[in-house]
Amino acid sequence: MKCFYRALLFALPVLVLFAMCGVFASLAEAELQQAKAGAAAQAEEPESPPGYEKEYEAWENSEKETDLLKRGMMTIAAIKEFPKSTLIPNFEASFRRTLVECSTNKKYQELETLSEEWLKLHPNDFEAIARIAEAAAKLGHDDKYVLRIGELYKMKPTADLANDMAQTYKRMNNKAKYLEWAETSLKHPEYDSNFLLRLELVQSYWEAKNPAKAEEFARAAMKAADSVKEPSKETQAQLTEVRRACLDLIAKILYDQNKFAEAIKDFRQALKTKEYCEAYYYVGLCLHAQHNADDAMLWYAKASLCCETAGQQCGETGSKAKDNLEKVFKSLHDGKTIGIDKQYRYAREKAASFWIAAN
Repeated sequence: MKCFYRALLFALPVLVLFAMCGVFASLAEAELQQAKAGAAAQAEEPESPPGYEKEYEAWENSEKETDLLKRGMMTIAAIKEFPKSTLIPNFEASFRRTLVECSTNKKYQELETLSEEWLKLHPNDFEAIARIAEAAAKLGHDDKYVLRIGELYKMKPTADLANDMAQTYKRMNNKAKYLEWAETSLKHPEYDSNFLLRLELVQSYWEAKNPAKAEEFARAAMKAADSVKEPSKETQAQLTEVRRACLDLIAKILYDQNKFAEAIKDFRQALKTKEYCEAYYYVGLCLHAQHNADDAMLWYAKASLCCETAGQQCGETGSKAKDNLEKVFKSLHDGKTIGIDKQYRYAREKAASFWIAAN
């Protein structure tokens, strides 16, 4: 038995060695199979295109740049250098993000410069043109702004774009272009109820001594005002003033055309919206021109009394009304003003509503 144990002890290291050899063989086989599998997987994956590392490095470097202008220019340079790169979508997304950051951080000079560079690579890119317009507006580059807004309008015509053009030209004191683009904006249905812009045109054409166009847009402004649905209290006040102003202007145009009866009608309508002294005075002028001296004196008196209340807001209307009343009264009373106070007393007794509702 002892011999058996001694033989066993002698053989044990040999058995262990054989066992370890088996383990190493198994491990080696496993590693070999793993290597073969890895090689097969690598063979299935597409190889990176030539120069990919350089392209990726360019993209990575631009992403790390904190200066927005430098980052944008680096991206532009990379796009020019690697026009067929698979990373082009990454470059483009990065560049557009840079433009957003320029806008958000109010870096408008950088935004303008980068957008113009982008436009060289992508002509007619709507977003780039819009970004240039945005920057130009903030930088006060009006000529560039109207140029770019005009391009946007051709691509996507809207009332707001046309009105932006109009208001910019107005600021530039280019009246012809302002009127052209303001009228263009009003042709869009979304501006059907825009009474304020029409009122602007009323004033502009009146100042340009074009009463026909002024009257046209005064009537259009009132029509637009009537189309406003559920106006707020503030808007209601605006609508009232718009109607009064438009009716007043139309009435004055009719007065200048010697259409006195029509003018009186519109002045009365204007007074229904809001009392104002000048309307009383003009009705007096119309009645005077129609040789209706008695009624003319009452309206002159009313205008004079109205101006006493209004004070400086009335301007010269009060004094003119008083002078005309005295002239008419004197012509009927041998050049004397005795008893003229009765005209004022009678006018004072009559409420404005009486005169508005008369005839």
